Amino acid sequence: MGKNLENEEWREEAPTLSGVPVRDVFSVPKNYFEELSASIEAKKSVDNLRNMAAEEAFSVPTDYFEKMRADIVAKTKSPSKVLKIWRSNVLKYASAACFVLVAGLGVYFYQEQPSQSVNYVEIANEQMLFDIDEDVIIDHIQGTEAAITPVSADQSDLESYILTNFSTTELTAEY
Repeated sequence: MGKNLENEEWREEAPTLSGVPVRDVFSVPKNYFEELSASIEAKKSVDNLRNMAAEEAFSVPTDYFEKMRADIVAKTKSPSKVLKIWRSNVLKYASAACFVLVAGLGVYFYQEQPSQSVNYVEIANEQMLFDIDEDVIIDHIQGTEAAITPVSADQSDLESYILTNFSTTELTAEY
């Protein structure tokens, strides 16, 4: 009865702890004991390989460095071939002439073309020709003059016509 009373006391004082399910905490993975001997043998063989490699890993044959030095010296003292790029003067001058020819052609074909200047006077004259009636041009070419009727206009009409039909650059340009 004393044992049950103690169990009830801590359950009342720590309700969160009493809510944890009771289970076996000390458990091993499935097939642990069956695979244990194989795992130990594998670790043992890896340790043996490491020990063997550490003892024999960096060994070289006897007199290796002395023989290697003699072999290197023998290979470097052999006569080397010297190849001339310009064997004759003709080849030198031919290549120089080709270079000059290519450079000259490059300069000739890639010269900057001068920009064409715009002649505003010719443009204005052409525009005035478009404004003239075709019948007047045909009569003028054929030599017959049409009866010219005098047109009367006052100063204000002329000013308004000029301001509406011509730009300020055309008016200020000197011909």
